[in-house]
Parts: sequence; C-alpha cells; structure tokens
Amino acid sequence: MSAQPNSQRKSGFTLIEVMVSTAIMIVIILAVVTIASDTFKAYDKAVADLTSQSEARGVLDALENDFQTAVIRPDGRCWMEIIIPGASKAPTGAGPGNSFGDIDKSDQPIILLFSSPSDRPRYSVDATPVALKGDTCAVAYRFGQASPFASPGALISQVYGVYRTIIDSENTFKEAIPEILLGSSTVDKSPWDYWYGKKGKQTYNDYSKSPQKQVTNGTLFDFNLKASNPCWTLDSSNLIGANVVSMNLIFWCSSTLPDSTKLSPAPIVDPLARTSQTLRPLIPVGIDPSRNTAAVFGEVFSPTVLQSVTTAKIPSEQFTSRLRIFSDRIYPDDKSNKATMAIASPTQATLLKTYLPYSLKAVEVSITVLTPEGSKELRAYQDMFSKGQSTTGVSLNNTADFKRIVGQYGKNFTRYIRLLGNGG
Repeated sequence: MSAQPNSQRKSGFTLIEVMVSTAIMIVIILAVVTIASDTFKAYDKAVADLTSQSEARGVLDALENDFQTAVIRPDGRCWMEIIIPGASKAPTGAGPGNSFGDIDKSDQPIILLFSSPSDRPRYSVDATPVALKGDTCAVAYRFGQASPFASPGALISQVYGVYRTIIDSENTFKEAIPEILLGSSTVDKSPWDYWYGKKGKQTYNDYSKSPQKQVTNGTLFDFNLKASNPCWTLDSSNLIGANVVSMNLIFWCSSTLPDSTKLSPAPIVDPLARTSQTLRPLIPVGIDPSRNTAAVFGEVFSPTVLQSVTTAKIPSEQFTSRLRIFSDRIYPDDKSNKATMAIASPTQATLLKTYLPYSLKAVEVSITVLTPEGSKELRAYQDMFSKGQSTTGVSLNNTADFKRIVGQYGKNFTRYIRLLGNGG
C-alpha cells in the first residue's frame, strides 16, 4: 500500500500553540474577572454611600424643617432646650447613666423644641377621624437602640438610631404650651418639664392592635430597654435615621456683649474683640474630647475665653449638660454658678452669672452614619463581645472596637440651618 499524499493528512495544534492560546485565554479571563470585581466593588460602595446619604438626609431634612420653623417667643420663657444625657448636671431623668451604649454622651444630644413640621399629624385617631386645628407641635429628638429583627428589648443586634417624636397640634396646645407658660422670671420651666412629666395623650403605631393605640401618661425618657413595654418614643414609627452614631451641634449666636458698657463699675468686654452681632459659636463638650465637636476648636473656645475685666469668669461658650434657649439669652448647663462666681457689680451678677446675652441665629448639625458593612460588623461584635444588655442598652467590652468601626465605616454629613423665627 502506498502512503497518502501530505495534502490529505490531518493537521492539528502543536503543544506550543496550545500553551500560547491557553495563556492568552487565562489573561483575558483574569482581566474580565478583575474588571467585574472592581465593578461590583464600586457598585457596593455606591449603594453603601447612597444608603448612608439616605439615612443622613432623613435626619438633616427633619432638623432643618423643625429648626427653621422653631417657635422662640420674646416673652421671657424657654421654648427650646438641648440636653446631653448622662451628664452630671442634666435634669432629673437624664442624669448619669442615661445614655445609650458606646456613643459618647456629647454625641447623642436630646433636642426639645416647638415647631410647625410639615409631616405633623393632620387628623385624630378617633374611630371617626377629625381634622386637627393649629400647626405648632412639640417635637423631640433622641437617640436609641433597637433590634431590627425582634422587639426593641431584644438582646441581639442592637442598632443605633435617631428617633423623632411629634405631639399633634391640639395636644400641644392643651398640654405642652400651658406647661411652658407657667415659667416666669422666678419660676423655671422648659420643654423638659413637659416631656419628662407625664403629660398628654401621645399616639403611636402599635401593630398588635388595629389600627393604632393611644398611650396616656407616656414619657419620653424611659431608658429601660428590657421593659416588656418599652418607651413609646422608641417605636419604629418614630425612627428617622438608622445607624447614626454621632450628632454634633454648633449653635451660632449673635450677642450684645461688647455693648454692655452701661454696667458699672466695670464694663464687660469681649477679649476676642468681636463686634456686636458677630456670630459666635456655642458648642457642647463631652467627657471624651477626642469624639466631640469641641475637639475641633481646641483651646480657642476654652472656658476662659469670655471673662469680665475683673478676675471673675462668666459662663463660657461651651456647655456640658444642658442648654436652655430664650429669644435673647441662653443658659448654659444650670444656674448653680450664680452662687459661686463673684463679680464686683450686683448688676453684672444679675445679668451675666446666670446666662449669656446671646440670641440663637443658626445651628450647624454634623452627623456620622455607619455604612451597611459597618453596621453589620458592629452588630456582630455586639453578639460576640458585648457586656450584655442593661437599662442603657448594649455596649462592647472594649470601646476601642467601637471607635475603630466608626472611624473605618462612618460617613460624616453636615448642614447649616438658619433659625428664621429668631432672625437667623
């Protein structure tokens, strides 16, 4: 048998050709996988950023609306109050121990004011709903911890959040405003007296009953998360921002301090030589200076910044526990310094020992929101390394872990809000 011609023989790839084509295919696959991985990472980051922005926008939008429509009447009464829970000079009910989890006390302020929120209740919860008259409502902001998977008192996966509670206009007119009107130059009344006292018929969504349930004698500041019937303000219907782990406030005020030259025998002067009506900041100060707004300013706004021409100090541009806001003056912390600070002139003592002659014009709000990844890691740490739940929520055995998670996954958002009702 004769051999077949070469043109009829079957041809194939050589080993070198197979290896080269395989290497090229591997390079192409790796490039596609890398591009896909980077795309998915960018997508996850964009989703995380959008989620954090959405949570922050809910809080900042609500604060902007409430501060811009805030009621601050020039009647010598306190219509707005800021409290740092757990501080030593906070009022009864928000004193030492009453702060949540690992959040620094100065990072979880309680905000109490009267405003005209656009999302206020419009109808009563009667069997036959009735339109509510008026637009001024008592509004409160607070921090809390709750479980997204079980009841608010569950021992697992506690999530931080900002809760906003609105009292309808009619109950505000009947219960809250009369409490404020009891205040005078000799009687000290503030929004805290309404919120901490057992006033009003607050309404919230109770999904175990249809459609809603009225709560009487409900208080805002029940910190016992293990209670079978947790505080009504921690109801999920009041949550406006989840995974919020910090809120810092700077209060921008105008002052007539440089014009207080009529005081005798020694006029009060501003050592920074600011002119009258120049905006000046009033900031909260916490126990841990590395985690609050005051750390940004360093020594510029130390307690000795403002002082009289004598050696006596007047209240500083910081507060550590409580801020009561009037239309033309602000009381930092409490009035205990009235008895301990000696100023030569009795007139000066009356004017300056108890308050700052400031008028609030704007509020700068900065909040920190954890990304979904950070929230997930924090909940995992709570499940594995927490001290267990107490009446003040779940905290980690090592606060350094909390700081690391906030530093790694926290997103900061800031908004400057003018108080239109007080000339801002």
